Amino acid sequence: MSTAVVSKYYEAFNRKDIDAILALCSDDVANDPNQGDTQIGKDKLKIFLETAWAHFDEKVSNIMLMANKDESKVASEYLVHGTYYKTKPGLFESTNQKYEILPTTVFTIKNGKITRMTRYYNTKAWLDIVNPS
Repeated sequence: MSTAVVSKYYEAFNRKDIDAILALCSDDVANDPNQGDTQIGKDKLKIFLETAWAHFDEKVSNIMLMANKDESKVASEYLVHGTYYKTKPGLFESTNQKYEILPTTVFTIKNGKITRMTRYYNTKAWLDIVNPS
């Protein structure tokens, strides 16, 4: 069941378990961040997660999942509780800003593996919280 795969993804995300996340993905997984270019492959996904976790501490909760009829797509809405704890090059200075945002991610599942993740969230709302100046 595809929703089980996505649930396992979020459990691994909350543990910051990159190996468990990568095991749930196809070798050519496509990662579509909210802002930026599509990244293809487990190696790129690993770098994306390591970079994010080097600057942001995030946990997800209140996860709602919906699958289409053939379960090839799973949409998720969830609450992110985060802290921007280390300045990321190209972003504004970190002062341990806390934030909560409500993103949506759409997963594509094939043969029990995640083949694409596309994230959506309100960047302006996030910036208003962590960089209100």
